[in-house]
Amino acid sequence: MGSAKEIAKEKIALILRELGIEWIRRFEEGDPQFLSISRLCGGLNNDINVALRLTVLNALISYQLTGKGEDHWDYFANYFIRNQPSDLCNDFINYVMNSRYLSRYRGLRIRRIRTACPRLANLDAGKYLSDLTSLWRFLSSAVNAHGEEKTVVFAAKMAYYVGRACGLDVNVPMDIPIPVDYRVTVITICSGLIPIADDSLNVRQLAGEIMVRRRREIQDVWNEIGRLSGVPPLNLDSVIWVLGGLLINSSFNMSKVINGLSGLGIHDKRVHELLYLLGGRCINR
Repeated sequence: MGSAKEIAKEKIALILRELGIEWIRRFEEGDPQFLSISRLCGGLNNDINVALRLTVLNALISYQLTGKGEDHWDYFANYFIRNQPSDLCNDFINYVMNSRYLSRYRGLRIRRIRTACPRLANLDAGKYLSDLTSLWRFLSSAVNAHGEEKTVVFAAKMAYYVGRACGLDVNVPMDIPIPVDYRVTVITICSGLIPIADDSLNVRQLAGEIMVRRRREIQDVWNEIGRLSGVPPLNLDSVIWVLGGLLINSSFNMSKVINGLSGLGIHDKRVHELLYLLGGRCINR
């Protein structure tokens, strides 16, 4: 019999394989971040190039937010629908100065925009949305990163959302890893997918400590689940992020989680089972 980690990995992969990539693509359309990008695309009169440039820039500075990610992306879409950019880099810096969700490390965010924006100002959707791997590598180069960093892979995911929200048929490759943020780290711990030496540790505190230190290990396990399930890690991220949000925001109260799932119009028992697997050791503690 395999280890607890291997059993958890295989059970999660099996349900994801049964649900399938088409179900997951429909699920993504209910992701609050996808809905924000859809509104942005419509508000920019379907100018996919401007939507892509703004969205990628926002993803590259989406870390250590002072508020929920959903609210941050809602504010971002509303801001640029009201203030359509004419000078991309300066207008984006003005947005960073105005957003309460970006108040922490504002100077660092602006420095990153000053570095990356000149290279992204002519980003072409026609060239890059048909080859997200090339976009991912280009973004890594633009911010002098290795590529597996949370904001870089997250920017590739949000570019995928731009393509789909603006009406293109964009597919995610298998080779881009999952963006490892606090939410993904908590779920990776709770589901038993990475071994933890001291089981009595506070999961929220632990997630903050290992999110960067064990990022490769977290990405490797979700890469393996992607391979076993046939679902690319960036598509897995949407499921983990939304379902993980339900679990974390309810303090792993499963009756509240199931009610939240019903509110999203999802009643599939396989998703209920997936929630129990993702919540794992953190349920009823």
